[in-house]
Amino acid sequence: MDHIYHEPQFGENWFTYKNLYSRFIKELNDGSRIVEVGCWKGKSIAYLAVEVINSGKDIKIDAVDTWLGSDEHEHVNDPHVKSNTLYELFVSNITPVSKVINPTRMSSVEAANNYDDESLDVVFIDACHSYECVKEDIIAWLPKVKIGGYISGHDYSWGDGVKRAVDEAFESIEETEGCWVHKKGEPNG
Repeated sequence: MDHIYHEPQFGENWFTYKNLYSRFIKELNDGSRIVEVGCWKGKSIAYLAVEVINSGKDIKIDAVDTWLGSDEHEHVNDPHVKSNTLYELFVSNITPVSKVINPTRMSSVEAANNYDDESLDVVFIDACHSYECVKEDIIAWLPKVKIGGYISGHDYSWGDGVKRAVDEAFESIEETEGCWVHKKGEPNG
């Protein structure tokens, strides 16, 4: 299947981590489960879903977001946020790959409570970027990741909040494509 993420309805080009998402799919096995927290219009998760489909592996992806936007990227000025149609746009955008994506419309921390500990292979966090939010997201999601699985996120160098929360949580991370990556079971994880 050809990638669809570059189509104009996906909006802003904040997706910088194609190689990381491709790597996750190469490393995962059938039955794996990924959660992307903060999905906006679906650009990155559409890329991820096509990678899953093309791999032929049985990997499920959960998309967690409120689809209400936030102040930090001036999301509140987006016409889809103003008209409360962002979720509908997301669903429309992922239609070609919807068989591998389960949208979950709720806050990050609330959604984490729906998963058993050590049940997820990858959690990717790209929601609220404040220090407090990122810290809460790491605390909520880290127990849900299997030993040997990954907790990761975007915008490590975008602002002090993300970097500070990540650096406090983990002794070691990998930095790649604007992202932080921590393999659970390594120091502090």
